[in-house]
Amino acid sequence: MLNRRIRVDPCSLSVLRLASGWMLLVLLLTSCAPSVTDRAAQPTPLLTDALPTPRLEGIAAERREVRFVSGDVELAGELDLPMGSGPHPLVFIIHHSGPVPRDAYGYLAEILLRAGYAVFRFDKRGTGASGGVYGCCERDDALAAYRAAVAQAGIDRCRVFIVAQSIGTQHLAAQYQAYLQVQRPRGVALLSNLLRADDIVRIAAPIIIIVADSEPDLNAIGPEAAAAHNARYAAGSTLYIADGAEHTLFDIRDGPIDWTDPAWVDRYHRGAMQALVQQLDAWSAVHVSGSCSSLRSRNVIANPNR
Repeated sequence: MLNRRIRVDPCSLSVLRLASGWMLLVLLLTSCAPSVTDRAAQPTPLLTDALPTPRLEGIAAERREVRFVSGDVELAGELDLPMGSGPHPLVFIIHHSGPVPRDAYGYLAEILLRAGYAVFRFDKRGTGASGGVYGCCERDDALAAYRAAVAQAGIDRCRVFIVAQSIGTQHLAAQYQAYLQVQRPRGVALLSNLLRADDIVRIAAPIIIIVADSEPDLNAIGPEAAAAHNARYAAGSTLYIADGAEHTLFDIRDGPIDWTDPAWVDRYHRGAMQALVQQLDAWSAVHVSGSCSSLRSRNVIANPNR
């Protein structure tokens, strides 16, 4: 929920003559009653959500702060590079809904770094180190973050992957042609997919759909969506259904998730994340001929730490 701060605008009263009487005073007070204006405060993640700092020591060779522009707002992201010599395959993450910063996906960065992938996460507008006010321009902001990510040194542009979750799957499908103009991804992972058959075919890339078995529309966003994509593209799709998971693919077989407990990050669904990494590895192993270069992004701001 967006935090809001109330501002009361003062209204000055003119000096009243006693002869004007109480009626005039009442009328004047009514016409000059203080006005209340909602002003959006700089939003933060929900106070009930615990977002522990990811444990990247020993698995990240570099944590690079990246500043970029979306519209007229400066946003902040982070490129985490794995240990070992590069260039490294890149996983770019498109967030789920809500005013969440990069650390909402710290657990995923830990998983992917251990598997040898560079990871780009960013703070949504109005959260973390990003400017602006939350609630605007999420699709454009995600695309701007993608431009910044693929322009970074140390990544293998022949092995760029997009991982979108929940509403992020809709953001990606809506602007997929724009993503192609920046850099064609080798593969796309749709976590907590929301795309049905008519929309999923917009994504002209190999895909993996990973959804929870608890989804009320499981057939539409799972088997039917996968079948539609397979019918359209030779590269096809893979479907993984996570047994005992809630929507965002955390394991609830031992009870519901307490999002106020920092230990929630350790309850990710093991099977779902294993399926993700295995699919990324399979895509990475396929040789791609030709150039994989991308356009140098103009919206990237020089690293403030350099």
